[in-house]
Amino acid sequence: MMLTITMFLFCLFILFHTLYIFIPLYSSREQKRDYPSKEKGISILIPAYNETLVIENCLMGIFNVNYSDLEILFINDGSTDDSLETFQKHLELVKSSKSKQGVLKHESVRDVYQSKTYPYIWVIDKENGGKADALNAGIDFAKNEIVITLDADSILEPNSLNEMNLAFSDDSVVAAGGLVNIVQGFRHTGKKLSPSFKLSGLIRYQVVQYLSAFYLHKTTQSKFGSITVIAGAFGAFRRSVLIQAKGYRKTVGEDMDITLRIQELIGTCMKGKKIVFVPEAVCYTECPASFKSLYRQRIRWQKAFVDCIITYRKSFYRKMNFKVSTYLFLDSFLLGTVSAYPTLMVPIIVLATMSHLKLSIILLIMSVVLAIMQDIATLIVSRRFGHLYSLRDYITLLLFLPIEVILYRVTGLFFVTVGTILYFFDKEGWSRSERIGQPIMLDMGAKASVKDTIGG
Repeated sequence: MMLTITMFLFCLFILFHTLYIFIPLYSSREQKRDYPSKEKGISILIPAYNETLVIENCLMGIFNVNYSDLEILFINDGSTDDSLETFQKHLELVKSSKSKQGVLKHESVRDVYQSKTYPYIWVIDKENGGKADALNAGIDFAKNEIVITLDADSILEPNSLNEMNLAFSDDSVVAAGGLVNIVQGFRHTGKKLSPSFKLSGLIRYQVVQYLSAFYLHKTTQSKFGSITVIAGAFGAFRRSVLIQAKGYRKTVGEDMDITLRIQELIGTCMKGKKIVFVPEAVCYTECPASFKSLYRQRIRWQKAFVDCIITYRKSFYRKMNFKVSTYLFLDSFLLGTVSAYPTLMVPIIVLATMSHLKLSIILLIMSVVLAIMQDIATLIVSRRFGHLYSLRDYITLLLFLPIEVILYRVTGLFFVTVGTILYFFDKEGWSRSERIGQPIMLDMGAKASVKDTIGG
């Protein structure tokens, strides 16, 4: 019985990971961009809770975007550090009469401020209610139909909003995810950011993982119409759809939750609409720099996943369409979570009993080869979108891949198994990863390029 289950899961693993290699390899090409002549109004929502260390980086990204018709809403979610003072220092805030529309519930708002220097930037100071609550407040105050949600440690690439504007020129698109790069994996070369692999092993692992997750997995899911998570670091939505979905639910994984609620709408009352991945829309974000921070982040992610699977289990194949349900059940749940336990246990059982030793070695070799092929496919596809390393970095990368597959992926299995167990003891509990606030972006001189004549 155990052998049958193992072989079934292994065949599923081969199927899905082969798709993740070949679909992006054959379908992902950088295409000529025919940007709309008119900008759609965009509201950017940035929840902030004790984010003093990263606010300046986030502002630098906003100051450098090549987009005019936008408003920025920072939502200070009851910070207990000096986040509000940091906003005041950089933005010269004055109290504003900007009013909410009352379409979503959220904790009470203390005050709304507008920047004197940059009149298109507001700070909504509210009682603490968590990230989901802060986003709901932002939606309530937003004036534009296209809403971008951004983490406070996310830094927008200058052309990112034009890419989102292009994606939403297709009326069938109701939500879109951007590509999230790890900021520590870049260095300044003149006024540009260039990929660099001179990093610690822990950050190298996350860089490779992010590249694979976005360039291979998100691309494949987008092709099949089965995206189940728009990363909280950089997502775009039609505001009317967020309201129709009744806003964000308070949970440890609000980004996956809102994506699945929109997939429910697509499967029921919004037939023909879709969620897409936009690899040309790029932002940069910090990744955990220590194992302790990484553990906290991954345990939260796994708890969020289990919570969503339990919450939406009755929607599979009913409210959600066949592709989304199949991807969630087979790839995310069976391969991503359930199979972690036999994957960790089978080698121990085989070594203890010496049963099926040859078969186990063959499966292990096939898994390692497939994983390395996937990593190489990641490098090929990412290169097509301008993610170019130096020759020295590529050599370092290729030498690192076996370590990533054999050592760090096993660590990932550990996070999945522990996170799943911990969910059933404390599903709400999680700890924040530590912020670094690495000053990677352009210095404050970038203010000179700000469109400070844009009115609110």
